[in-house]
Amino acid sequence: MNLILSRLERMWTTDFALTSLLVFLLIYIFVLYPLGQFGSFRPVTTFFFSLILVSGAMTVSGNRVFRTLVFSWVILTLAFLWVRYLYPHWTFALAANGLALLFLALLTSLILIQSFREGPTTSRRITGAVAAYLLLGMVWSLAYYMTLLLAPEAFIFPKSPASGDGESVQSQLLYFSFITLTTIGYGDIMPVHPVARMLGILEGVAGQLFPAVLIARLVALHVYTGQKQ
Repeated sequence: MNLILSRLERMWTTDFALTSLLVFLLIYIFVLYPLGQFGSFRPVTTFFFSLILVSGAMTVSGNRVFRTLVFSWVILTLAFLWVRYLYPHWTFALAANGLALLFLALLTSLILIQSFREGPTTSRRITGAVAAYLLLGMVWSLAYYMTLLLAPEAFIFPKSPASGDGESVQSQLLYFSFITLTTIGYGDIMPVHPVARMLGILEGVAGQLFPAVLIARLVALHVYTGQKQ
């Protein structure tokens, strides 16, 4: 068992982990999550989101204490995630989303550190940065949903959330998050609560700054590597 865990750890702490995580995110966001609005697919989306959390935890490096804390956090998140699925209630949803939000925010930071560490600019670094960009959209969608749980009138939807369930609302907020991150802004979903508006502003700014900072950093790494050679 220790040998298996050691091999998994070596695999997920390499650049290969970034590519794998990007594939997981693309499948989850663009394939599974829209299908999650249909009852038969919800266990699949919940299970796949669990895989993202676990695989994300496997990418974390550092001392044993830090890794233990990270895995404990993920286990707690998974527990609330599945309890919320089995026993739908806003308190379980709030706890599960809050724990997932904090972990994904940490994971985004760690992926960016791995992507921008000293060394040549490779395609895997770029995929890691893209994964971090997609994680930003997921983090903000969780923040929007938590805001909606605490303030049910925080957003104006084309179709009232009261007529749908939590999965349907989360799917709409994931869509809203990414059109805000990319500054498309169709205007079909509108934040009206001050906190929701503040989150929207922050995400729009992040969506503008991220590509600029990313390109600048990758160019700097490329130039620095060329000078060393």
